[in-house]
Amino acid sequence: MEEAVLAKAGLTATVYLPQMAAGEKAVSIYINGRAQEARDLAAALEALPRRARAALRPAALIALEPLDWDGDFSPWPAPGLRPGQVFSGGAAERLRRTLAAKEALEARLPLRAAPPDCGTFGYSLGGLMALYALCRTPVFGLCGALSPSLWYEGFLDFMRLNPPRPGARVYLSLGKREEKVKSARFARVGDGVRAAQAICEEALGQENVRLDWFDGGHGTEVPRRLLTGLTWLLAK
Repeated sequence: MEEAVLAKAGLTATVYLPQMAAGEKAVSIYINGRAQEARDLAAALEALPRRARAALRPAALIALEPLDWDGDFSPWPAPGLRPGQVFSGGAAERLRRTLAAKEALEARLPLRAAPPDCGTFGYSLGGLMALYALCRTPVFGLCGALSPSLWYEGFLDFMRLNPPRPGARVYLSLGKREEKVKSARFARVGDGVRAAQAICEEALGQENVRLDWFDGGHGTEVPRRLLTGLTWLLAK
């Protein structure tokens, strides 16, 4: 695993590059999280048995910081979940800066640029951002939305009006206990994920969409769930 760093569009891109043959280029996966999360996931890929790694396309995992989690990944302003929290709706600006960084990275590093080889990937609100990016721009043909915050008001209507473009592949997952909570707002997430699955399947075909249900709640076995989703997207 090789690390590269580039500053662009007011962001610092930390890139974890896989080992590749001379002249080979990597699939690019933009992680909606911090550099340490991308590093941990890259290390988990490297730790897979040789046969499992051989079944995957080599991928560069890219994290962009600084990161305002609640602001950068919220699609439009919405009430917070706790006192002092603000969902300011900065996703459109974050996406614009991400695309500027993406262009610069592709000019300097061995990264594939076509949509089938570019992904957006995240957990929780980062998963919501992955779906938002998929539906807002044609440049991402791979999307991993794990425990996405599909309780967010108005997001399913947004997806219906802006469905994923043909050719994309989408991985969704949710913990079985995530919809079994006291909060009426959070409890909507199960129906939200089912609805997102239906929207994606209608646009992309069932063979290009996968929804996995895992035991436990929102914070259960997150590293394993991340690796499961990523390997599905990278399968040859």
